[in-house]
Amino acid sequence: MIRNFGVLLGLGLAGISLAEVLPVFAQVEPSSAITSSAITSITAIEGETTSEGFELRLQTPAASMLQPTQMQTGQQVIIDLPNARLDVSLESSAWRRDNPSSDIAAIEVNQLNPNTVRITVTGTAEAPLIEVTTNPQGLVLNVVPATDTAEALEPPATPTAPLVPPPLPDAIRIIVTGERDTYRVSESSVGTRTDAEIRDVPQSIQVVPQQVIEDQGIQQIGDALRNVSGVIQAERASTPLPGISAIIRGYESNNVLRNGLRDTNARFATANDNIAQIEILKGPASVLFGQGNLGGTINLVTELPLEEAAYLLQYSGGQYDFHRFALDFSSPFAPDSPLGYRLNASYDFTGSFRDFESSEFFFVAPTTQLINTEDTSLLVDVEYLRFQSRETAPELPAAGTVLDNPNGEVDPRVNLGEPTLVSGDDTISRIGYRFAHRFTPDWQLRNEFLLSNRQSESIGVTPTENRETGVGLNPGLRTVNRFLTINPSQQTSYTLSTSLSGRFTTGSIEHNLLLGVELLSDRTQDTITLRQLAPIDIFDPDYNPDSATPPQPFQEQNNQTTSVGFYLQDLIYLSDQLILLLGGRFDIARQDNEDLLEPRLSFSREDQAFSPRVGLVYRPVEPISLYASYTESFLPINGREVSVDDEGFAVFGAPFEPERGRQYEVGVKADISDTLSATLALYRLERSNVAAQGITSPLSQVQIGQQRSQGIELDIAGEITPGWQVIASYAYTDAEVTRDEVIPIGNRLPNVPEHAASLWTSYEIQTGDLQGLGFGVGLFFQSERQVGLQNLFALPSYLRTDASLFYRRDRFQASINIQNLFDVEYYPAGRDFVRIIPGQPFTIVGRLSWEF
Repeated sequence: MIRNFGVLLGLGLAGISLAEVLPVFAQVEPSSAITSSAITSITAIEGETTSEGFELRLQTPAASMLQPTQMQTGQQVIIDLPNARLDVSLESSAWRRDNPSSDIAAIEVNQLNPNTVRITVTGTAEAPLIEVTTNPQGLVLNVVPATDTAEALEPPATPTAPLVPPPLPDAIRIIVTGERDTYRVSESSVGTRTDAEIRDVPQSIQVVPQQVIEDQGIQQIGDALRNVSGVIQAERASTPLPGISAIIRGYESNNVLRNGLRDTNARFATANDNIAQIEILKGPASVLFGQGNLGGTINLVTELPLEEAAYLLQYSGGQYDFHRFALDFSSPFAPDSPLGYRLNASYDFTGSFRDFESSEFFFVAPTTQLINTEDTSLLVDVEYLRFQSRETAPELPAAGTVLDNPNGEVDPRVNLGEPTLVSGDDTISRIGYRFAHRFTPDWQLRNEFLLSNRQSESIGVTPTENRETGVGLNPGLRTVNRFLTINPSQQTSYTLSTSLSGRFTTGSIEHNLLLGVELLSDRTQDTITLRQLAPIDIFDPDYNPDSATPPQPFQEQNNQTTSVGFYLQDLIYLSDQLILLLGGRFDIARQDNEDLLEPRLSFSREDQAFSPRVGLVYRPVEPISLYASYTESFLPINGREVSVDDEGFAVFGAPFEPERGRQYEVGVKADISDTLSATLALYRLERSNVAAQGITSPLSQVQIGQQRSQGIELDIAGEITPGWQVIASYAYTDAEVTRDEVIPIGNRLPNVPEHAASLWTSYEIQTGDLQGLGFGVGLFFQSERQVGLQNLFALPSYLRTDASLFYRRDRFQASINIQNLFDVEYYPAGRDFVRIIPGQPFTIVGRLSWEF
């Protein structure tokens, strides 16, 4: 299959049309490209407990046409029957049997989509073994607990080829020999707010699974974004706070969801302890999630309680006095109970490669399953984290780092703040629930709620430009001006969402309908006080905390944004090969801005917007989906225009208009094999009413014209051969200003590389005395990036190399991860001439885990 996909791609590059290639491709791979005329109807489902386990029988008129494929996630074995359909004579569209034996928790058969039937078998302790055979009456699955056949699965004394399903029409045997976590994820909820297959959604969706996060030794969850094409984690400025600062398809994005619910505090501080996977939806998502940035949306999916008790302890330690302790406990409340809990907790303290910097981080997150029946579930999540930082270093000047300075080079480790004055204390609390009730096999109601609160006490140093020299430094190019910024703030947000989803048919057309209402509220109390500090020598800093001038109030505001959205979406299966997605959302958003320093500048504003979405998916053959889509975004902007007159006084203008955006996208999604997938996307985004700061002066705030981003993205993820995993990406991004009265037309958008690529691959030995031993290597590349909308200067390109060595055996795991293996000096992002962010140098971290 991989060879055939390569031939297909090569022919496309040679100018041969897709229409000419696909018929040949279908002939080469008959097992993966069954035509719509070969749909097999399943007329009856029967099952009974046997002495060995459980026997499931699917009656069909033509059993030889069924060609099962299998995959495994944890304790589940999933068998898909392509080009199969449950007969209308069945009483319902799903069949389920709970606890058919002591080692099998559940067996379920349902119609995954109009031309695929899915069989899900869940073991109580581990994934069962399944033998699939055919007879004249249909398909027979013998489900056997893995513990009963352990001896039969031991490798023979002499080496043999890996066991694969033999290509016989009358017998197929599927054997799973243990849990295999792959980098490929086939389903995601972020694209349609339902558990849809990614290839059925006409928009680019990428998923970073937990296995990638673990293999790369990621400590800050935002670093996982580097594995996805078109997504840049721009590092957080002036703070080691472990948050998310993402640029997606050329635009900064604050769209961070938690289990599908908006959380405005998630981008400030996030732990990776309880993250199961990270989903990235490229482009607008206003239809599903309301007001948001144009570039894309990040959804953090958290872990759920396990069906069996499991307890994990972990310790990590490394350079810069880094120490981290973590636990992950999960258990049912009673034997054989469907209810239970999961508890994630961690504590770490660390120094930094920047002089004097240090921080402490504490996190705890209990999750409780309170209801879990066949039709109803209720899950309650709680999170608490506290992040304390000390002596945080500000950004560095460009002259002496990425630009020449006649006085020499600035050490990336230098701290140009006032260490004794600087501190930070952030506390974030979250509580929420997820309730779901199924009225019938086809209709389900969901009600979800998330409350998030952040309290922050921040004192930091902000470098400021001297615009007379042209490079931000003072004359002589040795010193930089600074302010001490005191910024206490509080932000509270909540999301309440209710939706109804269902499946029905109109003639031969199947509809997956979703309609809902969502209430969003976000309240911020923000105070900024400034104290001017004496300039500091960037090559030989001499700290002078006594130079701080008396505090001067700069900002004191209360902002309240409330919105209600009504949305409707229909995923329509027009045929076995054609899927249409239609959606729309109407939002009413109100802003109330209270300026406590200048009450006359307070304002209220209400905006209304309709955001449409339309897309089409065409499947010429089973493993390939061609798609096209059009979507729009809507984002109220909090603030008003501010200019500076000739005497240096601020002049305030009208409140900002909402930002609007639109995206056109076409692409192809392909299953290269059963374990390896790829997505190729071409897109164009247009953005208007963009708010920008510091364009004409440091205090200016204007709403400029239009920007455009277009490009090509390629993502590949999955398992090439047993034990050999890969996740790779490439993005070409052409992002520029297309209309503006201040910024020159054609200027590139800041911190966006024209070319970016990533590759992470790992291999784990599968058998023998060294089973469980493995290694990984990663390459992360970005071409040069412009700083500021004015394109002040370019950050140089860089290639960073990471590596890992690990060992997993039974309940024990050990790993060593190295970031920036060759100690390359690089600067991932910048804001202006005096705020350049240095990248992490060579860093090594070790980790030990024990499950009991």
